[in-house]
Amino acid sequence: MRYLSLILAISIVTLAGCNQYARLLKKGTVEEKYAAAVKYYNKKDYVRATPLLEELLGNFKMKKEAPEIYMMYSYSHFYQREYTLAGYHFKNFVETYIYSPRKEEAAFMYSSCEFNKSMPYDLDQSNTKSAISTIQVFINQYPESKYMDNCNLMMDRLRGRLHKKAYETALLYYHIEDYKAAMVALTVAVSDFPDIPWKDEMTFLTFKSAYLYAKKSVTSVQKERYLNAEMFYKEYMDEFGRGGAYIEDAEKYYKKLLSEKSEVESKLIAIKQEAAKNNENK
Repeated sequence: MRYLSLILAISIVTLAGCNQYARLLKKGTVEEKYAAAVKYYNKKDYVRATPLLEELLGNFKMKKEAPEIYMMYSYSHFYQREYTLAGYHFKNFVETYIYSPRKEEAAFMYSSCEFNKSMPYDLDQSNTKSAISTIQVFINQYPESKYMDNCNLMMDRLRGRLHKKAYETALLYYHIEDYKAAMVALTVAVSDFPDIPWKDEMTFLTFKSAYLYAKKSVTSVQKERYLNAEMFYKEYMDEFGRGGAYIEDAEKYYKKLLSEKSEVESKLIAIKQEAAKNNENK
């Protein structure tokens, strides 16, 4: 019984609060709405603060309070994880209040919104690339900004997603034995991201994919493809030398490559000799 009474009391208080808020929205004065908006905002009740702030933007459009109200409104969307809306308004703040002391802050928050719109690495990375560009613009405009450490952290995380995406995509081609596509994906990934954490492995797999691609090819094109694989082996050795984590595997496959290339060369010579003999007999 005591538990039911407590629930009833809470329900009555909540209902009274809702009715009070509804009356404020409908009949409150500008001053009352402003005071309530600030109160709700400071209490982190952004759901209630947002409609009030949106209305106040029109009431205070040409007044000194306008920039502060707009920042609160933008932050209210941000804290509700409405990053597209928040980003739009932070960007608009930068373009509207070009002499505001909070312009840099708004520009950083726009970058933060773009960062938060970035998807996990296994999904489309268009937003990630857009966020990197946006943050780079901020870094270029405010090289001494107090937000620089935050920007560097965001950039590291965004680049990490692109690195992981490139790595996993290339590995997928390798694992399904599409070695030609694996070669291309691995080469492009290492070229695009020279600081990728798996560079050693990916450079080795480029060589191994080239070798396996040659091995599975028809005799007429094998020699050329083995030579191409040999080039990738030399690139791996030049890059990592004896310090490579995959040096033993690389040397093992290189020995196989040389042996198989020699066999292919012998086959090609035999094929040419047979063709010449057949021509003589005609």
